[in-house]
Amino acid sequence: MGTSKSGGFDRAPVPCNECGRPYRADLIKQCPGCAAVSDPLHLGTPYPTARNVSSGATLDDLVRAQNRTTHAVRAFVRFLFIQLTGITCAVFLWNMSIAVEGNTVIGFLAAVVWLGAVIWSSAAGWDELRKSNVE
Repeated sequence: MGTSKSGGFDRAPVPCNECGRPYRADLIKQCPGCAAVSDPLHLGTPYPTARNVSSGATLDDLVRAQNRTTHAVRAFVRFLFIQLTGITCAVFLWNMSIAVEGNTVIGFLAAVVWLGAVIWSSAAGWDELRKSNVE
């Protein structure tokens, strides 16, 4: 491993603090993309902050996007958890009805629990998905 002009070992290129273009800031004082002067305090940070000037996204836009993603994931998770709970209860009841030699009342209750879980999980999932349409 060789040394650079600054005396340190070979350093990887770091992104420019202004435009994000990677370059060897320990060798070049100005970014070749935007001619910004490198900030020596941030050369060693693994993830220096870079501004994306072309997107025009504000912090509020990013928060809204994150909320949409959060609600979409929550919709899927709520649907699965409610389904899992309902099917587990329905299978337990069904097996009890078989163990009691075909008790139709418990078998009917198992079918009602299963159908209720399907309707409840679908309603909960769609409700959470509606929340992901943050305007």
